[in-house]
Amino acid sequence: MVVLGPLPMSNVTRDLKANTYTVRYAVGPNQNGTRLDHFLKDHYRKRSRERLKQAIEQGAIGIARNQSPHLQVGKLKASTQLVAGDEVLVTSERKNEPEVDFNYRVLFEDDVLFVVEKPANLPVHPSGRFFFNTLLIHLKTQAATRALTKPLESDELFYLAHRIDKETSGVLVLTKDAVSCANIVAQFAQRKTEKKYLAIVRGTPPDAFEIDQPIARSKSSKISLKMECMTEEEGGQVASTKFKRVATRGDFSLIEAYPKTGRQHQIRIHAEKAGFPLVGDKLYGVDEEFALLFYDRDRLTPEAEARLLIPRHALHATELTFNHPTSGERMTVKSPLPKDLEDFFNSQG
Repeated sequence: MVVLGPLPMSNVTRDLKANTYTVRYAVGPNQNGTRLDHFLKDHYRKRSRERLKQAIEQGAIGIARNQSPHLQVGKLKASTQLVAGDEVLVTSERKNEPEVDFNYRVLFEDDVLFVVEKPANLPVHPSGRFFFNTLLIHLKTQAATRALTKPLESDELFYLAHRIDKETSGVLVLTKDAVSCANIVAQFAQRKTEKKYLAIVRGTPPDAFEIDQPIARSKSSKISLKMECMTEEEGGQVASTKFKRVATRGDFSLIEAYPKTGRQHQIRIHAEKAGFPLVGDKLYGVDEEFALLFYDRDRLTPEAEARLLIPRHALHATELTFNHPTSGERMTVKSPLPKDLEDFFNSQG
């Protein structure tokens, strides 16, 4: 079977089995008459047309057409024209993925909310090399074996209301329906939420300081995910973070970070910009050559571990305040500094 690898999150539904998974893509009214290979190319931009054609010919692609008994699918070819209302089914085989930490803890749960304390080394959604070893897919496929405040149905859906990086630990909000998710997403967009992070940085920052520096994708780094500060005229998006020093031990400080905006890697970038990069950060506060060698690696060499001091960046989402999506009640969910970061900081002079 031709397999297409990890898939984007824009699909409608997933049918998951032990060693394979099928993703269903809905064909909209504006896609009526689109060739099958063109439709697939829109979803798999990195796959060649020849690879997609092979997937069609070898049976990895299917079409569910239930609009009318008079609309027959026939033998699938690259040139098969899709009909609005079709579902294109893409089947892939499960591959080995890097190990992750599934020891998340439920902080709050009701009929619409599912708030967890995410450990470091757990991606929240499929991306790159990770599909099954992500929080969202694990919740669906492992529901029957998980010990929660109440058992989950195996077909229960979860919606990610916001994101935190794979290495960042702490409070993460999911919902059980799309409407509640949209409500919380809007609160983030309208800056109605209050976010508090804990970080361990190198050096001794002032008691309090603030960085107002727009952020955008780096134009010079060879690492595609790297962001950097740049002016709005250069394409930067407004970003602001307040910092407060909590304690200093030896050459390191524990700080609180209060991001007003939610740009990618914002706290890490602004801390570095202030001259106090996060301990363990493989992307910011290190030279480009080091980042290229060790960023996003499953295992670090002893030399890299010695330089980074800890295997992940020292950032923890410790507190999140938002309005409950149905009751409107203002609520705050907290998560204390995790043991790995606490142990490192306490071990300093």
